[in-house]
Amino acid sequence: MELTFGIIGLLFLFADIRTFTSTFQQTFFGAPTTQLALMATAVFLTSFLGLFVAWRLGPRRALGASGAVFVTATFLCAASRNNWTDLALSVVGLAGGFWWLAFFHTSRTPDGPSPLARAFPLALAADVALRATFRSEAVVDLPWSVAVGIALVGALVFTAAGLIVIGVPRQWMTPGPRGLAGLLVVPCLILVCETGATNGAQAAIAAGLGLGPEPVRATQIGSLAIGIGIAAGALVLMRFPARGLASGIAVAAGAALLWLHLPYVSLAGGAILAGGAAAASVALLGAPLRAATSPRSVVLILSLGWLLFVGAAFGFYAFWAFLPAVLAATVLVVLGAAVAPAAMRLGPLIAIATAVVAIGGPLAAFIATPPPPAPEAARVTFRLMTYNIHQGYDAGQIPSLDVLVDTIAKEAPDVICLQEVVRGWMIDDQQDTLSFLAERLNMQYTFLPNIGDLYGVAILSRFPMEDVRRVHYGLEPGIKHQPRGVLIAKTGDLTVACTHLDELSDGTFVRQEQVRTIIREVAEATPLIVAGDLNATPADIEVRLLGEFGLDDLGAPAGHTTTGDDPPKRIDYVWGRGVVGAQAHTLALADAIKASDHRALIVNVTRQK
Repeated sequence: MELTFGIIGLLFLFADIRTFTSTFQQTFFGAPTTQLALMATAVFLTSFLGLFVAWRLGPRRALGASGAVFVTATFLCAASRNNWTDLALSVVGLAGGFWWLAFFHTSRTPDGPSPLARAFPLALAADVALRATFRSEAVVDLPWSVAVGIALVGALVFTAAGLIVIGVPRQWMTPGPRGLAGLLVVPCLILVCETGATNGAQAAIAAGLGLGPEPVRATQIGSLAIGIGIAAGALVLMRFPARGLASGIAVAAGAALLWLHLPYVSLAGGAILAGGAAAASVALLGAPLRAATSPRSVVLILSLGWLLFVGAAFGFYAFWAFLPAVLAATVLVVLGAAVAPAAMRLGPLIAIATAVVAIGGPLAAFIATPPPPAPEAARVTFRLMTYNIHQGYDAGQIPSLDVLVDTIAKEAPDVICLQEVVRGWMIDDQQDTLSFLAERLNMQYTFLPNIGDLYGVAILSRFPMEDVRRVHYGLEPGIKHQPRGVLIAKTGDLTVACTHLDELSDGTFVRQEQVRTIIREVAEATPLIVAGDLNATPADIEVRLLGEFGLDDLGAPAGHTTTGDDPPKRIDYVWGRGVVGAQAHTLALADAIKASDHRALIVNVTRQK
């Protein structure tokens, strides 16, 4: 029962971290960086309140109370479909999860080691399998009845296991100094997993997969490689006890290979990193425990670890995929594992179960991914859509992948230009919006990452795509301007350029230079389409530059494209040369807000002979 209690609790904790980070960034995006850092840090400081909970309640009741807060908030968060409610519940769930993790590790029977060391690899395997099975869509974001059903079953099993666990007399126990050093970096290990070790999209794209033009399967391949790595790590631990130094070396080597961005090599690096992370979790959590008068040392060390987590995570995401932040977390994990004492082995049943789950879920997802139909022959007239999909969230900041698919499918576009495409960020529930949409719409894609490897713009098409060019705009000084670019591909016997210009209200000069870059890159192309979110109105200089270049504003008759501005604005465009546009339109506002914070812009395009 302790193992079950640990596995489900860890899965709930992973889910709460993603839910909090996604709702936090969606709610407060654009606020001053310092303010965001203080707010995020305040949430993770709730871990220190575990000292008070333990002091007031004792080993059994503290574990039971923290588990009750944890599971209740997590279940209610899964049932909620309101951003502010999700944010509040995820904060409560995180606090309860922090306490539960510390108390479950240190509130032990006199002769019992912490089951977290055995639960962690299996929880990693189950997490990878679940995300592969649901095509990277988080369980809490599935259709309401499915999400609530799965969360309810998990909550009931967690509660039943917890009642059995706290029914046994328990006492406070603590590891020695080396074990405490290992605990300090456990939160950083979770960040290393989120950003690479269990992130199939990251492993695939780092290896050159998932950029296109190609059919869907890149993320599934990445998840399968990671699953194989976790399985290998678990099976090794069935034969040999976890050695911190060996697992640290595997983490370091895997991370180095992953972030080198080499074909095949980085995919292997992802697998090595995953196996190293699984082994490191056993080494970090498997140190011998001894009797203690309180859980003070464990709570304090883990709380400091959570501050390291939020610092590294904030540094990575707030500074536009700042890789040194993740590498710093990786170094801490390597050092913590290196000093950890020799730990336990995984029993055959647990090791084999971990391997089966880690490989079985991604393999089933890979096999079940249908190959797309062969590309259609180019047509003189076809339907084109440009759509800012808001990272897969609706206008109320609620995940909306299924609604997005239905919304796009109703319009039946042949070519789609997408902006704000995320492919596995922790702060976006680790969902791969591009693979999800391409698979459900039966289209091939090409992708331009602008921020790190997992955020950018994309083109989907039913026609063959060739002559792909990925052009990055010049980087602006400071951090307030996002890195951006233009994705250019030939499809449907014309050139399509998809872009997303700078969003800052005072960024007109930046946008003007970005438009001039587009003009230079497509100067001789005809017929030509330039489409995307320009973050400017028709009267702005940057928009008028495209008209002066000789392009026609094909989407003008459609009207406004935003959903939340008062008055609404037109900032999404389809411009063309050598083509004629007809029946330009956008979505009705009532339908648009259920899918994104933009309205899709659709134009029927006819190539001129």
